[in-house]
Amino acid sequence: MSDQNKFPLLKLREGQATVEYLIVGVALIIIIAALGVLSGRLQEGLFVQHAADSASHAITTNTAGSIGDVLLY
Repeated sequence: MSDQNKFPLLKLREGQATVEYLIVGVALIIIIAALGVLSGRLQEGLFVQHAADSASHAITTNTAGSIGDVLLY
């Protein structure tokens, strides 16, 4: 039995385009789902809330230095 007769299905390439379309389709669905989740988070204001919380910590810890920088500029 030769190597050519062992795996006759490996020679067939008729389904290659279908597999490629499937891979691209799944990737697009994942990207669209991730954008949907990101959009939901933006509408909830989650990122803005995190930025405001971080800014308030930075302002309270460096208030004296910040005021001095602003007034001396």
